[in-house]
Amino acid sequence: MFEKGSTAVLSTASLPFIVAVKNTGLYSFEKGEWFLQYPLSHSIYKLVCISPYIFGIGENGLIVRYNPYNNKWTHTFFPTPQRLWDITGNESGLIITHVGSKLYISYNFGSSWSCLHPFKELSNKPFIRSLFLYKNHLYIGTQINKESGGLWSFSLETGELTHVKKEANSMISSIYIDCDDCMFLAKGNARSREGSIQMRSLRASRWRTFEPSISEKAFLDVFNVGKNLYATTSKGESGFSRIYEINKQSQMLFPIETIEGHGFRGAGFKDELFISSPIESKWIDRSYEITKHVH
Repeated sequence: MFEKGSTAVLSTASLPFIVAVKNTGLYSFEKGEWFLQYPLSHSIYKLVCISPYIFGIGENGLIVRYNPYNNKWTHTFFPTPQRLWDITGNESGLIITHVGSKLYISYNFGSSWSCLHPFKELSNKPFIRSLFLYKNHLYIGTQINKESGGLWSFSLETGELTHVKKEANSMISSIYIDCDDCMFLAKGNARSREGSIQMRSLRASRWRTFEPSISEKAFLDVFNVGKNLYATTSKGESGFSRIYEINKQSQMLFPIETIEGHGFRGAGFKDELFISSPIESKWIDRSYEITKHVH
């Protein structure tokens, strides 16, 4: 059993899970065993592997990088008190994260950064909540903003900004595009019960909504494990949130587990899932009949 909560998790080829334990640091986790890799007093809210590096971002402008060439973790801070929620990039060295309504972009795996203002022409600039880089387009999900909230597309070639999907009362907390060019959005509002997963082919205009059988305030993360897709949610009145398996063909959501607190992030390795909540961490080993928990 492990009583500390976590705020982000990543699966890699060399380690089943790297976990950001709340206000403690980065741990590796394998079959119930924890090993501290890098101590940190600040929380991390997203971990990504942008080959060959690992990046993490979090509170107070924190950005962490693991360099495999010297086997070393380092961290620094962007000049902001704001919480960073997402980071994306590609293997050519392009790394993009955000501060408020601005983008921070690097072309050399985070060695140097420049600032972009995609919403500079808007009078009411939305705060960024999620990012996903697909070819030469950056998809941007926002926090709740009645005038300019929702999903945006920003061309890295031309600088053109397109409002793909307007959301007046919901945030777009996570974006994922699969190998079939289907985009999935995790959305919702923690003060209402409008949480859903939505899907659209990039070659079509119609959005399809995957509504849960249990009313959810908000979905927080969409992540893939092999050919399977999963989603996490915010906590309900009971203090627990749910983990769902997404069935693309039937357009249905199947609850498979619960976790205490908000299900911030999830990751998977083979038959294992790991879900991060600030209250507890949960390891689900689906290769056995009995579910194993780490609290």
